Amino acid sequence: MPKPVMLKHLVISGFPVLECIAQDFHETVDLKSIRISNAENIKSLPRGLDKLSHLQEIEVNGCPSLVSFEESGLPTTNLKVLSIQYCENFRALPKCINNFTSLGELKVVYCSDDISFPEEGFPTNLTLLEISNAPKIYTSLVEWGFNRLTSLQQLDISGEGCSNVVSFPEEWIGMTLPPPLTAIRIRNFNNLEFMCSKGFQHLTSLQELAFINCPKLTSLPEKDMLLSLERLCIWGCPLLEEGCPHTLC
Repeated sequence: MPKPVMLKHLVISGFPVLECIAQDFHETVDLKSIRISNAENIKSLPRGLDKLSHLQEIEVNGCPSLVSFEESGLPTTNLKVLSIQYCENFRALPKCINNFTSLGELKVVYCSDDISFPEEGFPTNLTLLEISNAPKIYTSLVEWGFNRLTSLQQLDISGEGCSNVVSFPEEWIGMTLPPPLTAIRIRNFNNLEFMCSKGFQHLTSLQELAFINCPKLTSLPEKDMLLSLERLCIWGCPLLEEGCPHTLC
């Protein structure tokens, strides 16, 4: 019987049909990372990923035919990074993602604008969250509560499709942001008008704050909420730039 392949890192770029090699790696028990980019025909990741108990990172970029993960799912024990970027037809995160107890980084960037928030929510141990072009996820995440992400340090939110959002955090819900946050980036909210200072009141570790392409934004959080801030970036926010002429990125 042949020995399992002792492969630890799998990188595939521009491979036309990933399905045909899926079985070759079914028994690669030591695999720690999978990075797939520009594979035009891939519709799902290989079966058996849930059996890769050492797998820590999955990064998929530029795979326009990818729709979802296999029903067998992903390993829940050691996965630390899950990144799905520029896969415009990807519309379903794993249903059990809240059980990914080691997941620290989650990026869902420019996938289908119909992608929805998992019913059970996100893992509360996330330290980095980046969301772009996902209005359903944003709306549900606001209702579910950013404050439940009690370990979150970096938050990057891009507001494509969120035309009803006029404040961040949304004032009507009275939500505060997670205290461990050190960096926040808010981008592409076309109708965002103001920051809700109440949401920033416990951010004693916040060092970086960025506002990018928010044309209606007129105000920052109150200065008392930003005492720890070291870096402020304002770009593409003409109404805000008028009041902050010396702001540097």
